[in-house]
Amino acid sequence: MRTGTKSALSVAVLSGCLMAIMASPAVASDREASLGSDDLLYSYDEMFDFDIEAYLSQRAPHLLPYAETISHWAGYSRISPKVLMALMEQRSGVITRERAAADALRRPLGDLAEADGFGEQVREVAVALRQALYEREDPDLDHVGRVKLARVNPLQSLYLQAGETESSAAVLGDSEFQLAYARLFNEARKAAPPSPEFASAQTDAVVASPPNGFLQFPFPRGARWHVGGAHTNTGQGSYPMSSLDMSQGGGWGSNQSHLWVSASAAGRFVRHSSCFAEVVHSGGWSTTYYHLMNIQYGTNAQVSANTAIANPANTQSQALCNGGASTGPHQHWSLKQNGSDYHLNGVILAGYTITATGSSYDTNCSRFYLRRNGSNFCAGYFTNP
Repeated sequence: MRTGTKSALSVAVLSGCLMAIMASPAVASDREASLGSDDLLYSYDEMFDFDIEAYLSQRAPHLLPYAETISHWAGYSRISPKVLMALMEQRSGVITRERAAADALRRPLGDLAEADGFGEQVREVAVALRQALYEREDPDLDHVGRVKLARVNPLQSLYLQAGETESSAAVLGDSEFQLAYARLFNEARKAAPPSPEFASAQTDAVVASPPNGFLQFPFPRGARWHVGGAHTNTGQGSYPMSSLDMSQGGGWGSNQSHLWVSASAAGRFVRHSSCFAEVVHSGGWSTTYYHLMNIQYGTNAQVSANTAIANPANTQSQALCNGGASTGPHQHWSLKQNGSDYHLNGVILAGYTITATGSSYDTNCSRFYLRRNGSNFCAGYFTNP
């Protein structure tokens, strides 16, 4: 069972350490003692080292029916599933069932979400944390792909949104959260350096875009698909615009079995759910693929560039296997660097350099276009070279 038990500290010892942190203003005010956005990210190492289903099977078998729900929204939001589970334990006690709220299965995150239902609450909180994960776009941003993680702990933003005072949100989103996390995983939640396999090739503050030839369109070479305007992963807000929608058309119920979504580059496969997958590449890069059916691989499989990994889902229920929104069969493709979304402006995809300087779904050709061999191409159909 892969449950991340690297620390030898007992829960009691760790809890005492965390209580000491709470009691020491000098230490608590230090950045090293406080959670930040990078601590909440779903790292590539965690995707392969932490088996959600195995953990729930041993520690919380009553939640096994929700393993895919947790996995899906963790992958979608870029927020660690351990973070989501620790929030559940903190707010309702649903993981260990110690001091569990009477409606814990229906409202595992309690008043952190307005929705009712396990999946609905997980989705609402995961998306809210994703929205708080990044700094609001700086008007002076030069649009070269850099993504700034928020300086304010997103957990504190979540508690403020739920109506807590600033002082209460600071405690609940940091020290008290760490106590709940320690009860579940026997260690504190802090970001760890990536293993050599997933480390970025560049450690500068501004990470270079993927090299020319690294990424192909996420459909078979020689095929021609429609590419829409850039947008955020969630379709909300305007930054970072890390995603593109691609399709060959057709409405719900149309035959999509002859259409294949392909890996944009070689790497290790992650199956987040029956409709959502990711491929982790070299150099700290990964690409995600959403609204799928008939996924061909399981987590840890090695795939090559252009490998057929799934079909676009042909029904709305499958495209949205754990909730969400979609107007018709297509794949939602995103680019990530070191676990977080990467702005597509300046990225070279299949030999085309992307310009994306507008807001989500903006297809105005002065703000969104693909450039190749000196010519600009607006949103439309493109052939994978």
